[in-house]
Amino acid sequence: MGKNHPTVTNIEEGYTKKNNDSPSGKKKQNRIIKFKWTILVLFYLTMMISAIYFISPYSEIREISVSGSNEVFDQEVIDSSGVRSGESVWETYFDRKTIFQNVKNELPQVKSIQLYIEGLNNFRFDITEYKTVAYLKDGKKYYHVLENGKLIENSNTITGSELPTFISFSDDKVLKQMLDQYNKLDKNVKTMISEMEWIKNDRNPLLVKAYMNNGNEILASIPSFSQRMQRYPQLVRAVNGENGLFDLEAGAYFLPFSTEDDQKFDKENGVQLDENSNE
Repeated sequence: MGKNHPTVTNIEEGYTKKNNDSPSGKKKQNRIIKFKWTILVLFYLTMMISAIYFISPYSEIREISVSGSNEVFDQEVIDSSGVRSGESVWETYFDRKTIFQNVKNELPQVKSIQLYIEGLNNFRFDITEYKTVAYLKDGKKYYHVLENGKLIENSNTITGSELPTFISFSDDKVLKQMLDQYNKLDKNVKTMISEMEWIKNDRNPLLVKAYMNNGNEILASIPSFSQRMQRYPQLVRAVNGENGLFDLEAGAYFLPFSTEDDQKFDKENGVQLDENSNE
């Protein structure tokens, strides 16, 4: 009862041997061997090609360029990224999130940034910027006022720009209120403004004066500035293009500069304008 069953074993071994010796069995074995050799060869080829690539110049960054920049200098983007020619392409690419953050920290005007590999080893940064909507003058310094309200110092005097210069806005909250109102204006009205000055007084701490490109001056209160200024083109037509001071703080009054007291508003010399006039 405890003996082995050689007959059964021999039958199984014989069947296996017979199956392996058959043409179909040999083909199957050959396919398996070929597959294993193919995998092995591909593995070594991949390792060899990778080794050659990583010791070749093609694994190093060759050229770095910038696209999408309008106000930010290309070299500033490259310098702030810390990326240099000759560095590893893939190490740098996989570290791009850190690079993007470095650029944004150094250049607050950069809104977003992407990195592309062109060819085998050329890098291109593509950026979008926060637009400059105005300039702020603080003493002898000038700042870019960005669309998000941030200020970027500019060492140069602003010349030949169509954007207005904000003067004496020493309070950040007041500046933000003014920017919110300014951004609500139609584009054609924005281009008419040369300077904006905060001339707060005891009666109205939010009083501003706008100096227009055609020589007119406008008094208005910041909370209602955009609403009042939208009517400015109509008011100019109502006075037949004559230059003077428009007081839009409360109502609409016009004082021609031709009067003797042209710099101080005087209702006796001024003209009350019809606020509903479309002339």
